[in-house]
Amino acid sequence: MRILLVAPVKDTSTGLAMFPPLGLGYIATALRERGYRDVKILDCILEKLDFEGFRKYIKEWKPDVIGINSWSLSVKDVLRSLEIVKEVKRSIITVIGGPHPSALDKRAMEYFKMADFGFIGEAEIGMPMLMDYLDGKGCGLEEIPGLMWREEREILSNPQVFIKDLDSIGFPSWDLIEPDRYARHGTLIHKKTACIITTRGCPFPCTFCSAKVVAGRPLRRRSIDNVMEEIRLLMAEYSIRRFVVFDENITLNHDHIKEFCTRVINEGLDIEFELPNGIRLDTLNMEILTLMRKAGFSERVAVGIESGSERILNLMKKGLSKEKIREKIDLLNRTGFKPIGYFIIGFPTETRADIEETVKFAKELKLYRVGFMPFHPLPGTEIYHRLVAEGEISADFDFSLLSTDNIPYSPSGISKKELDWIRKKAILRFNLQPHVLWDYMRDYNSLSFAIRKVKSIFFTRRDYSSN
Repeated sequence: MRILLVAPVKDTSTGLAMFPPLGLGYIATALRERGYRDVKILDCILEKLDFEGFRKYIKEWKPDVIGINSWSLSVKDVLRSLEIVKEVKRSIITVIGGPHPSALDKRAMEYFKMADFGFIGEAEIGMPMLMDYLDGKGCGLEEIPGLMWREEREILSNPQVFIKDLDSIGFPSWDLIEPDRYARHGTLIHKKTACIITTRGCPFPCTFCSAKVVAGRPLRRRSIDNVMEEIRLLMAEYSIRRFVVFDENITLNHDHIKEFCTRVINEGLDIEFELPNGIRLDTLNMEILTLMRKAGFSERVAVGIESGSERILNLMKKGLSKEKIREKIDLLNRTGFKPIGYFIIGFPTETRADIEETVKFAKELKLYRVGFMPFHPLPGTEIYHRLVAEGEISADFDFSLLSTDNIPYSPSGISKKELDWIRKKAILRFNLQPHVLWDYMRDYNSLSFAIRKVKSIFFTRRDYSSN
């Protein structure tokens, strides 16, 4: 059985970052360990494939099964990709997975009409079981965790299951990912860089965040022995010296992060770590931050501050006060970090005064950089469900609007066009401060990234009429 795992064609003009498809790498390993050796990963962005290129690839490789990863932003691209698969050969089995179907389950299957099967949440257990079923062996569909399938005109689904022992799923199939091919100037992925995870799950109740949709609430940890084994493998086989760690909560369990840092230090590994998903402020203390710097964690670290309004912070269920934020930002600076603060502009019920509080708070804090991100109603989140229930956004919301710098929603009393201008002014007010400008001039990588962001934010035409 020939199995093709696909990171689909996407519109890269939306500011979408390109990272190696770790999730597909884990599923490829699970399939290979089950005896399905004829597995490939196709990253359409990496290969610079448009839809016709994707069609040609399928015709040439002739897969029996195609699994496609779907983020909410890429739903239209995934829909077209599934249509192309069935146009090439109707008998190819199509499977969707990833954040979007995990968030909307049966609704996603209704949208992706050409998908034969889908998975809710983690699929390392379920995907090999589905292949066994298709191969005429193993269990029935109703026994496969997280599976969605069609039975006549009905869509059926099984409960999502979270893998308790993360060591049991093996490492991603790095030979299929080829990490060095993802290196790009002005991004987190340089030469000799690989992406890893050490934990899964997020127990926090933030109303706007979809992190727990796929990975669940309980924090599950790989053993440090297992993590170190993967690090050594990547160093030996791919000359990796820089690791982008995609954990949502690497500092939540203090024993875990302390043991990890201590092992890296004691083994004398000359490597560094980046945390693109950031670290949660209320999990930090002096001991942990000192160890992290000594172990090679980058001085630049993102933190989710979200708002300068106590009222909005409470509505977000962030669990942080402005006083606590000030305390932890100060601690980060004292331990040698350069914190990058992320804020949300346009959260439901937010007023112009709330946004002004946020901008002033951002300038008041000692932050190396900031990101003022437009609020996005991500499917599966508490705030998304509330907005749909109250009629503020439609049940058939166009998720392709959720690109980095687009304004898909604005709170009552502020138009989308005005919110876009408010955000642009906030960006200028922070970044035109002399010390920030000077930092950009000294750092070519940051300057390159900033130039691309300026083009995206200030010189891209927006349609403010949609949804």
